[in-house]
Amino acid sequence: MKDKDVNAKLKAIGGAVLASTLLMYSIWSALNWAFPLPTLDTSRQATNVLASDGQVLRQFADQNGVFRTPVSLDKVSNIYIDTLLSYEDKRFYHHYGVDVFALIRAVGQRLAYGRVISGGSTLTMQVVRLFFPYQRTYLGKLIQIFRALQLEQQYSKQEILEFYLTYAPMGGNIEGVEVASQRYFGKSAHELNIIDAALLAVVPQRPSVYRPDRYPDKAKSARNKVLRRLMVNGKLTQNAYQLLSQEPIVSQRKPIKKGVPLLARELKKRYPNHTQIQTHISSELQSDISDVIAQRFSTLNSQLSIAVLVMENQSGNVIAYKGSLDIDNQTSFGHVDMTKAVRSPGSTLKPFIYAQAFEAGLIHSESLLLDIPTDFSDYQPQNFDQEFQGRISASEALQQSKNIAPVFLLNRVGAQTLSERLEVVGASLRLPEDNLTVALGGGGSTLRELVMYYSAFNRQGVAIKPRLGASESLREARIMTEESAWIVKTILEDIRPPDRARANYGRNVAWKTGTSYGYRDAWALGTSSDYTVGVWVGRPDGTPYVGQTGATQAAPLLFDVFDLLPKDTIKQQKPETVVQTDICWPSGLDAKLVSSEHCRLKKRAWTIDGLTPRTLREDDQIEKMHQWPHALTLWRQSTNHRKIDILVPRDGSHIYSYAGQTIPLRASSDNVRWYLDGSVTSNVLYLDELKGEHRLTACDGNVCGEATVNVY
Repeated sequence: MKDKDVNAKLKAIGGAVLASTLLMYSIWSALNWAFPLPTLDTSRQATNVLASDGQVLRQFADQNGVFRTPVSLDKVSNIYIDTLLSYEDKRFYHHYGVDVFALIRAVGQRLAYGRVISGGSTLTMQVVRLFFPYQRTYLGKLIQIFRALQLEQQYSKQEILEFYLTYAPMGGNIEGVEVASQRYFGKSAHELNIIDAALLAVVPQRPSVYRPDRYPDKAKSARNKVLRRLMVNGKLTQNAYQLLSQEPIVSQRKPIKKGVPLLARELKKRYPNHTQIQTHISSELQSDISDVIAQRFSTLNSQLSIAVLVMENQSGNVIAYKGSLDIDNQTSFGHVDMTKAVRSPGSTLKPFIYAQAFEAGLIHSESLLLDIPTDFSDYQPQNFDQEFQGRISASEALQQSKNIAPVFLLNRVGAQTLSERLEVVGASLRLPEDNLTVALGGGGSTLRELVMYYSAFNRQGVAIKPRLGASESLREARIMTEESAWIVKTILEDIRPPDRARANYGRNVAWKTGTSYGYRDAWALGTSSDYTVGVWVGRPDGTPYVGQTGATQAAPLLFDVFDLLPKDTIKQQKPETVVQTDICWPSGLDAKLVSSEHCRLKKRAWTIDGLTPRTLREDDQIEKMHQWPHALTLWRQSTNHRKIDILVPRDGSHIYSYAGQTIPLRASSDNVRWYLDGSVTSNVLYLDELKGEHRLTACDGNVCGEATVNVY
């Protein structure tokens, strides 16, 4: 009888529980149907422009002026997560949105003390309050509990915690742990230590009162309350608590990050609906370049600005970007992005003229060219130094940036041909009409376009457009042949770096400078196997800066930047069709085809398929090919003196030598006798035997030139 009674009672209880469960489920389903959880508005995001490693380069506030960065758990310090959960919701992973024990404790304390001693809100309930503000009444609390249960039903624990990490109020217009960490401590959230974590765990409780930048004493007291809780929970020893609680609060709020501000501004405008804009910028390299620029420009005119672009050749990724010297400097028009400003490129386009001439079969690397006054249909270009050398090889004319030779070659190649070849992926020379002035900077280009053009020398003649954002597609176009690209690159690599013996890692850099008319623009462009770098210096308003040249202002910075880059890993292969051939002056032909009496000067030239085009002459008379050009003879007869220039090493050079280093001596005349400190020497300088200051003299007959070098 008793067993039957027990069974009956158990069945009754089971039925009651089942009925209650079904009733609660029905009520829950009805409430869910009647009051569904609204969609969480996660569109309220600041725009973050990120470096390649995820660091924030620049942040723009949202439409309400709030700074907020979405974060994931793996991007936040575990110390902070442990501190937050230990202080705010230690049973977070074990409840369904509501901690019944915490609620009962909070109600009991309220009844016992007549005031709030501890809260009963879980992190889930706090997330509800962030998205769905409610009145602080008993009804409001019930609504919060209901929404918390709904939130737990629809989102995972990780998602709910990430909502809190992103939207928790941190004082003023700051929300979320990442922004708070950056603005209060100057570090990312994954770098937070226990002191930082304790402070940021408590700030959201009273963000207007616990702001460390305004109320450091109150913030310290609140932080220490968290540390005490950690000690009570066994997370800290008493000794550690005593030490940590004495740490002061740094009350200075960090400024908004302004890394690559002009690039960030452009990308935000380009991608208005993106909250995370990824770039390829290297945070470390960007910082190092900014430091070098600040050091270089600390003593220069405050009205000067600068632009620097660093690109990886294979991908086109821009890994460093400087649009101006300082965006906040109104004197130097810092708000103007000079990487995309159209300016006169000066002499920076000369290498492409030579490349076209090589490709057209007009010259080889040692072809005889004339550096003498020349009239091109009323266009009479002058050299930068207002002096002329007479006879000069193609490679020397390019390395010394002579003006007559490239204009002469462009006249043969055709200005329109060059212009059309460089009109790729949106770039152009911006000439009102195709004419010879383009050889000396008569058109208009941007730093971005010049970097793209120069990349072709280490990409087998194919230029690649700089990719500013990670989502940009690769765009490239051929602007010269593989053979002409390699020859020009090799010639430009033989130009000695400015103010240093050689580039870091012994890097081969093919580089060229340019100075626009009136000293308005100073350029330096360089390319190595892995990287292409462009530098512009000048005044954005176009005002001349007399004395400024690409060689003195832009080139040293170009090599400063290259010295900061990692070692090149790609090895460029010489095309099989490019071969070295002995040629003769004045004909320019293969030495094997010229008799000894007609080979007045032998040179070793880079040629394409071994072809040696004869020297270009205004008269084009084949029967005179073994004679010096008549125009050269007339010029030499008309000048009262000749000048010998020592080309390698340059006067005033400072050479930091290494074991076994030698330097072949070169002068503007090939028939010179060399003297070292007054004694006859060979045409090779052996640096192992030299230290200190020395005088080099080169004489051709009664005409001599001198240079002073310092060897260390």
